[in-house]
Amino acid sequence: MSCRPLLSLLALTLPTVLAAQHPGFLLSFSLLERSASGSGGTDLAWLWPNEIHQLEFAPGCVGTSTEKWAPRTAFHALAGDENGDVAYWRPGLFQHVDALVTTIGGPGGGANLRTVFWSPSQAMGTVVSGGNGLRPGDTGRIVRTSAGDGRVEYFLSREQVNQSLGLPLTTAVDVDAIAFAPSLGVFFSLDSDINVNTACGTFLLRDGDVVAIAPYDLTYTIDMRINTVATGSAVVVHTEAQMDAFVLNATVTNHFGGNVTSCWDLESLDIDWSAPLTWHPGCTGLAFQVPAFLFSTEMMTGASILTTANLGMIYNGPCGPMGTTWGNGMTTGAQTGLFPPNGFTSYSFVNALVTEPACRYVLEPRQPNLATPSPAGAVTIDIASPAPMNWVFLHFAPMGVGAVPASATFPPAFACFPDWYPPSWFYMMVATPNGFGSFPSPAIPPNFPCKLLLQSITVLNGNLELSTPMMFDVP
Repeated sequence: MSCRPLLSLLALTLPTVLAAQHPGFLLSFSLLERSASGSGGTDLAWLWPNEIHQLEFAPGCVGTSTEKWAPRTAFHALAGDENGDVAYWRPGLFQHVDALVTTIGGPGGGANLRTVFWSPSQAMGTVVSGGNGLRPGDTGRIVRTSAGDGRVEYFLSREQVNQSLGLPLTTAVDVDAIAFAPSLGVFFSLDSDINVNTACGTFLLRDGDVVAIAPYDLTYTIDMRINTVATGSAVVVHTEAQMDAFVLNATVTNHFGGNVTSCWDLESLDIDWSAPLTWHPGCTGLAFQVPAFLFSTEMMTGASILTTANLGMIYNGPCGPMGTTWGNGMTTGAQTGLFPPNGFTSYSFVNALVTEPACRYVLEPRQPNLATPSPAGAVTIDIASPAPMNWVFLHFAPMGVGAVPASATFPPAFACFPDWYPPSWFYMMVATPNGFGSFPSPAIPPNFPCKLLLQSITVLNGNLELSTPMMFDVP
């Protein structure tokens, strides 16, 4: 291989292509699903519960599809050997992405994997992150700090959730849904019922309740993460019974075609800016504003999305209702960009949701492990790109217990993914004329264990863009 540094590409003259900013949602599902588009025949069509996906609406509403946005192997590159088993690949990392939230977008104004926050259903290891891993109850992201890569930065930590609920800080709680706006505060729901002690009194908090921390009970960091939370400040703004009523009024069907009549467990939450704000009196007489919410629940199989606006209704997205009205058949998942695996309907509910434009540019191998030796092309690598031509680079990642690839940020403002992994070597060019493509894995000689990180670069509207990284484990 010949060594070609990233910055040499600045000299290339390439045509401007269409923008990669897609209005839509970032979301996750409770079960393995498949994109409605088929993702150009690649394995990127398979949407795992521990990934983040993007729901996209085509111009003119000629198609709605959910596409892979943050593959598992991208998380492995960011997190490194977080559990200390000397392997990057851990297919069950996070188990599920339970909640999503954003504060300040990236260079292009939308989300990227360094700006979005998520809450897992299973804790990640702390070997790399220095003891502060991402746990159920936390909403955080994996970033590079002065201490290195693979570090966890919280939007709202489990301790802050407990503090707002008047619970001991070590209490094991699981955030199931979250929403945020600086002027409105934080709204969340927990996965299980729990007795709490707040300014509103001592009571049983239900897993279908929507809880608020008003903006006057919060302080923020400069990048709008939660800095401090007032003790006992949590206020229930919608009880589970009220959420049941919203669901009942919406008359949405499940994947059987039956009318969904109750919430059971709130699973995702975001702000519906199309509806007016209301005032909530709070518990201390200091009122605050509450928005309408986009939401999903455990009972809403078929992956529908509702809104609390107008006392509860199916959310009308950019290309139509995001669910089926009772009496009109099943909610199949097609409304949220899914292709039902059994040919009829999706069994999933939406497990996490945030309304956010984002640039989608991803790599993922069909098998994340390479044997030694392996001929070239032993494994196929799939790519989804916002542009028709891509330059793929290869990086040898560190090995050993607690290893993590070291990233760097260059002066250009990359919107798709902000960081490059140097030093790297040019591997090959890959065409993606319809947005998707595939290319062969590199050859591995005998007795050459290594950890390979691949990342692609393209030119979009005259700017360089980087893909999410992906990892190969070579034992």
